[in-house]
Amino acid sequence: PRAASVDEAWLGRELKTVLLPAWHPLAVMQDLPRPGDFVTRRLLGHDLILHHTPDGPRAFLNVCAHRLARLTSAACGHAERLKCQYHGWEYAADGRTARIPDAPAFKPLDGQRLGLTPVATASCGQVIFVRLAAEGASLEAFLGPPAAEFAAAFGADVRPCRTVVRTVAANWKVIVENTLESYHVGEVHRRSLGAMPAEQECVHELLADSSTFTPPGGMPGWAGGLQRRLLASVGHRPLGRYRHTLVLPTLSWGMLDDGTSLQTFEPLAADRTLVTLRSCAVQPRRPAPGRGRVLAALTARHVSFWERVFEEDIRLYPDIQAGLMAPVAPGPGLLSRREERVHHFQTWLAARVGGPAT
Repeated sequence: PRAASVDEAWLGRELKTVLLPAWHPLAVMQDLPRPGDFVTRRLLGHDLILHHTPDGPRAFLNVCAHRLARLTSAACGHAERLKCQYHGWEYAADGRTARIPDAPAFKPLDGQRLGLTPVATASCGQVIFVRLAAEGASLEAFLGPPAAEFAAAFGADVRPCRTVVRTVAANWKVIVENTLESYHVGEVHRRSLGAMPAEQECVHELLADSSTFTPPGGMPGWAGGLQRRLLASVGHRPLGRYRHTLVLPTLSWGMLDDGTSLQTFEPLAADRTLVTLRSCAVQPRRPAPGRGRVLAALTARHVSFWERVFEEDIRLYPDIQAGLMAPVAPGPGLLSRREERVHHFQTWLAARVGGPAT
């Protein structure tokens, strides 16, 4: 229904039923490599701080227990103890209060009962996830069958190389649905990707909580052939194809010969979404300085190409949203076989939030 794309109350239902209970990528281990490092993020209206503790990454609400001020506005930093910028309250690795300036002035006070609000935190590969809902599935259960593939795709021999962030005037589902079909390729990406792949060469796999798309792929031409030979020479087995996976509702990643991309979609309002594309490059498993430099140059070229494809989609999203917001529509819409992953997504969402699928 139209309300699903424009109504703030509908978005509230989606937040409560599917977005807050889901796991969301917040950072990668390279963002906070040393114990004591921290980063701050905002996710679905929640200010968060992710701290590399001796026991691994831990996330908390970025809010002090004293006067509820933001602990820090720094994007990143280093602190053995998290410390509030307002009155100097300090917190141990587990979030409990470790030091309260002039503590006797608060008596009677049980400092052990005060502390930061923890947020569920877990990792898969090098990616650190959080779940904002207090109760919900484990990360392993959330990822389901694609968990092993994700761990390998973002493992220790993959290095983040570039991040693109865009705020888009469109509902979050518009963007998710666009990643799920190849029907638009021949029109939107005619100059970059060319004609859409033949239907019989594309494979869709639909599982209970995820779906995948595997077309023919790999970097084309002489550059692709050179890249695959270089990858094999430094210890990698090229995929020779592209593979896209979505774990519902919003965890999206793509796998290529030379790296992976992680795309996230965060609704800021019913008609506004923060879209992040994080590209990662595979690293040589065997020492090969000369070949490694050539491979890095080819990978940088490939990443730039896919960022161009990303921007071609970004430019279209506001016009899709404008059509969905029109007061009169020519009909309910329809889907082809190439768009069956869109129907899979809509059916999954309708079963949890309500409303019909296309």
